[in-house]
Amino acid sequence: MLTQRVPAPPLDAFVAVLWASDRGALPHARERKLPTGCVDIVIPLNEHARITRFAHDTDPDGQVFRAAIVQGAHDRAIVRGTGGASSVVGVHFRPGGAAALLGGTLPELHNRTVALDDVWGAESHRLRDWLQHAPDVHERLRRLEQHLLQRLAGATPDPFVTAVLGAFRGGAQAVTPVQRASGLSPPTFIARFEQATGLTPKRFLRVRRFHTLLRRVAASPAPDWAEAALDAGYSDQPHLIREFGRLAGITPSAYRPLGPEQPEHMALEKHPRRTDPAGR
Repeated sequence: MLTQRVPAPPLDAFVAVLWASDRGALPHARERKLPTGCVDIVIPLNEHARITRFAHDTDPDGQVFRAAIVQGAHDRAIVRGTGGASSVVGVHFRPGGAAALLGGTLPELHNRTVALDDVWGAESHRLRDWLQHAPDVHERLRRLEQHLLQRLAGATPDPFVTAVLGAFRGGAQAVTPVQRASGLSPPTFIARFEQATGLTPKRFLRVRRFHTLLRRVAASPAPDWAEAALDAGYSDQPHLIREFGRLAGITPSAYRPLGPEQPEHMALEKHPRRTDPAGR
């Protein structure tokens, strides 16, 4: 079961949603997670939990994390293990919201997953222990929100980032006009935006356009790809196919989301079996 909580002000300016999941084993061992351009924290609460990230679909081993992780802003798909039954809580940051709580590490986290203790140190283990001892899921989320509020320590959103993101949400399809309107030089504009979001402005626009497309397509049982692509800002079908390959690693025809509420999640039914050196 998935439980979500929208944080109260002032945290809501930085965090889109807090979530908790208690579920049994899924029918698929792996899933493809398509990029959203946002940063996430994932905290498994089971004693022997592990989070596995694979380099590609056929990677037999992957990179294993046995505690909380930070998933940086991505502009390409990742493959991850679903594991067995699990109890997990997480933080889904707004674009530009993670820097206030994670510090100046976002460019280093681009297309990477790292242990949360690499960023927060022993604080991450204390938080996990506190969440593990919560009596129910609602108290877990309340404690998580309280911890983030304390860490926020009165920080306020960066007006520069707020203005740029507002321009992008308002329909800007190119970086240069927004950069010029900011009054900053191109290098300074790019550096400040990347420091705040983990992506360059150009990459961010590409990912958000792609995510807009996914939401439109996943919402319909028989999507009109041409119309959805045009509405999302793609110039033509070849443009769409190229971007799908770059960002998702698949063609549009291979896109099979788990559901309209999970447009960026795809089940991978087949996964490699480990073999011994003799190939048995």
